[in-house]
Amino acid sequence: MTEEKAEVPVAVWYFVGATFAGVAPGLFLNGAEWWVKLLFVPVALGLIVAGFVHLRRETGSGKNEGEQPPTE
Repeated sequence: MTEEKAEVPVAVWYFVGATFAGVAPGLFLNGAEWWVKLLFVPVALGLIVAGFVHLRRETGSGKNEGEQPPTE
């Protein structure tokens, strides 16, 4: 018999990173120009999208496991 390996959830770390990327300009770059702070918006949005993609992989969305025949 094959032993199933427990996967560690990684998608949550993308969302945590996105939160830090969104908050970092206000915390660390308080005196910076507005365009420097605006550079962090695409980084945060990219991390959110990557988190959703990874979450979809982790949850197995799109797989119809009940319709597939069992493998031996």
